[in-house]
Amino acid sequence: MLKEQIIQHFSPVDDWEEKQRQTGRFIEEFAEERELGQPRFKIQNHLFHENHPIVIRKHRRFAPYPLHSHHFLEFNYMLQGTSKQVVNGKEITLKENQLLLLDTDSQHELAALGEADLLLNFLFRTKDLKLSSLKRTDAESAGMTYDFIMNAILGPNYHENYLILDLTKEVEARMTLEQMISESINARRLGQEITESLSQVLFLQLSRIYQSQVAAIYKDATQDDVMVKILQRIEESSATLTLNQLAKDIGYNRNYLSNLIKKRTQSTFKELVTKERLKNAQQLLIATTLPIEEISQYTGFSSKTQFYKKFREQYGQTPKELRDQAQ
Repeated sequence: MLKEQIIQHFSPVDDWEEKQRQTGRFIEEFAEERELGQPRFKIQNHLFHENHPIVIRKHRRFAPYPLHSHHFLEFNYMLQGTSKQVVNGKEITLKENQLLLLDTDSQHELAALGEADLLLNFLFRTKDLKLSSLKRTDAESAGMTYDFIMNAILGPNYHENYLILDLTKEVEARMTLEQMISESINARRLGQEITESLSQVLFLQLSRIYQSQVAAIYKDATQDDVMVKILQRIEESSATLTLNQLAKDIGYNRNYLSNLIKKRTQSTFKELVTKERLKNAQQLLIATTLPIEEISQYTGFSSKTQFYKKFREQYGQTPKELRDQAQ
């Protein structure tokens, strides 16, 4: 019911849209924000009212929106229809009930929307909301195996500063979006405060949706790939595992296995093992009071000198400095 009311509110063609329909040209709202002589412009924070860190508005139809970037986080919610866009040089089509999340400094342009297309922009000035926070994994899933799979399946999108989530089956998240839109439309007492509170709920809901979708991808990908089994074995036994033992466990020739690891991960077996040992040592330094030399031996380093050298190379500080900093 709420969605129908929102569609009814935004469907009429306003004066700005009528001008764009007649000319087919984008009419700039924030002319003072274009850098003089620059084909691409960056929308600043001026459109936010003081004490209003969230702006929700309809994207005007009938004309293409030129390449731009922002100083703030932006969500594009496809309320109805479709929207063809180019994000960081990649063409995408946003469909109904999909949400495009754009981090600061992502580059973005949109093709003209038709009359039946309704795209809503959510602009967030707050520094507390960042795409990297939403995409952050829990400690259990993070690791070389996880990163390998996500890079292999999602490619460059895994590290991109934008994200598309399909909310078709995510009723709660859609309801939160619609409630935020409703508060913006009606401008009732405490509406901005309610909108800000709902934005925190929305961000947590979107994080849960993202993690759920990633977990499903991860589960499917770990079934057959021998490289996944190799990386999992390194994570489980990095302190004692040798290349000969791994080759025997996997059933591969030692040289073939070494070349396979290098080809698939761009790292040698030794580099992967060392990285895993250092990660384990870092966690023990922070979470326990074990002596540093004992941690060095426990995680698989043959000497304290070697441990200190590798640790500084990886983290830019000594184990003692890290522990002192964490306390």
